[in-house]
Amino acid sequence: MRLLDRYLLRELLMPLAVCLCGFTIFWVAFDLLGELDRFRRAGLGLGGIGRYYLVGLPELLNTILPVALLLALLYSLTGHSRHNELTAMRSAGISLWRIIVPYLAVGLAASGLLYWLSEVAVPDSRERQDRILEGAPATAADGSDWRGPLNFDNQPARRSWTIGSFDLRSGSLRNVRLLLPVGAGARREVDVAAARWTNGDWRLSGVTERLWRRAEDPNPAVRESNFAPVPRLPATNLVLLWPGGSVTLSNTVLRTNISFRDEASGVDWTADSYDPRTLEIRGLRLRETLRAGSQRQFLADAATWDSGGWRFTNGHEYVFRNNRDREPLWVPSVERMSELDETPEILRSELRVSGFNRAKALKRPQLTVQEVVDYRRLHPDLRPQMRAWLETQMHARIAAPWTCLVVVVIAVPFAAPSGRRNLFFGVAGSIGLAFIYFVVQRVGFALGQNGAVVPWLAAWLPNIGFTLTGLLLTARVR
Repeated sequence: MRLLDRYLLRELLMPLAVCLCGFTIFWVAFDLLGELDRFRRAGLGLGGIGRYYLVGLPELLNTILPVALLLALLYSLTGHSRHNELTAMRSAGISLWRIIVPYLAVGLAASGLLYWLSEVAVPDSRERQDRILEGAPATAADGSDWRGPLNFDNQPARRSWTIGSFDLRSGSLRNVRLLLPVGAGARREVDVAAARWTNGDWRLSGVTERLWRRAEDPNPAVRESNFAPVPRLPATNLVLLWPGGSVTLSNTVLRTNISFRDEASGVDWTADSYDPRTLEIRGLRLRETLRAGSQRQFLADAATWDSGGWRFTNGHEYVFRNNRDREPLWVPSVERMSELDETPEILRSELRVSGFNRAKALKRPQLTVQEVVDYRRLHPDLRPQMRAWLETQMHARIAAPWTCLVVVVIAVPFAAPSGRRNLFFGVAGSIGLAFIYFVVQRVGFALGQNGAVVPWLAAWLPNIGFTLTGLLLTARVR
């Protein structure tokens, strides 16, 4: 049986290689006639043209490999049938299902190859070709490939990214701006060493302000100054109304351990002591929970992905207490932000989806499965039309490579039957059925992206329907 499998594989792979080479040469020659003027304007020489088509070869294989496999199968099977080899094999007790196992293996391997190409090589092949036409190399001399600008929102985390440029190769960033929310339990605390009422206002000294961005913030923002905290301190006569104790001195009665909660603003005030004679407060502290309008803004000149996180160059964070805050707290020299889970792969998917050409996407799947998964992770609340488009892209990306296996199942029942009449009828019927399959696949893909058909059904129905048809016809082969 191993010798039989090797013989059948050799008889299939040789015409397959010829068909692939022939289709590639025909396609390149046909495309070259239409693109010569563009190549001339771009100043491309023979080497540049060769690099242009070499970069686009993976995308071309996605188109020609199923067709080449179909024609190679028809040629091989009709040759075996013409020389009565299939009849002899079946007379020897070998079933047709066993005979076609090598063909199914080739179809499965071709499907795996197409899926790998579509996930790894095809996604950026068109962009690299465009860069060659624009006169720029596919990558710079240092191996970088900068794109941008890029703006996107991480909806679950409520983070907004603005990136000046992004290197597709290394994942490095330039001119980064981040808007981040304050987390649950974010609070503000102000310590005042002393406050004295002077000329109708409080004069502060030894002021330290701390701002926790979330309940468990290991590195709160800190600023030391002598400015008046917000909200402003109450008038002197109101301090006397705060609950607390008292200590009688020789020249005054000192208010001690006083505290007050302002229900209107939600601020808790405490003080170690208040001297009504000198109008001086000692050990003043206010605490408040940050409310709606609080925001964090982060700026950095550059960022690199290192050890599973972003390392920033010249990073600074500004924390705004409310939406009217004109004196945000400044946190200098921020090198890392552990809360950021947007990886370079997620940024690549965001860049591709945001700058995608919908007209091209209607013809064939253009996004990888991982790109769709990453994009949906950041954007769970999508419009129905956008969700249908992405889900159809994902299912079609998974289903499209299986075309190679489907054409094997389609070709066998039409080319395997013996008899002169069936040979010509079989070849024509197989090609016609394959043509209908490709038409149904494209139509279903377009309908799925427009939301007219359920995405998974639009992508998988041609494969399921034609595979079952092929298996049923194969079972009826005599």
